Amino acid sequence: MVTGYWGILSAVIAGCLAVVICVFALIIAWRVFTNQINLTYLLAEPADPDAQAMIADNVPPEVPKASLSRFQFLIFTFVIAGVYLVLCLESGKFVDIPQNVILLLGVSGTSYAASKGIQAAAKTSQKHSEAVVAAANAPGADPVNGA
Repeated sequence: MVTGYWGILSAVIAGCLAVVICVFALIIAWRVFTNQINLTYLLAEPADPDAQAMIADNVPPEVPKASLSRFQFLIFTFVIAGVYLVLCLESGKFVDIPQNVILLLGVSGTSYAASKGIQAAAKTSQKHSEAVVAAANAPGADPVNGA
């Protein structure tokens, strides 16, 4: 039961914030439903724009591939948030989140970050090897001595 001036004020502010969040959620849901927000490749790694520029006109563009790390991070986040919400509603107050759950969410986020790092390193390595091949094939280059 909310009692006192500060209790009533905090309940009113919490209610107003809940309404604002619900309105934003409904606006986003409506835009997704009417295809104003495209979720086609939400869980996919984006296609390489450099590779897309080199593709001939008659070849269809590369379709982004599904990302397991993005999917795992999304599922873990929703599961943990849903369980936390249910526990808070059952107890009527905010509950403590165990450190193991926070650790699990951190590991999931780290796997996503690591996949992005590996992807960036592979892209850099590919550009470096292309530059080496281009320098070796340049007119006047000596492939034996590297000059």
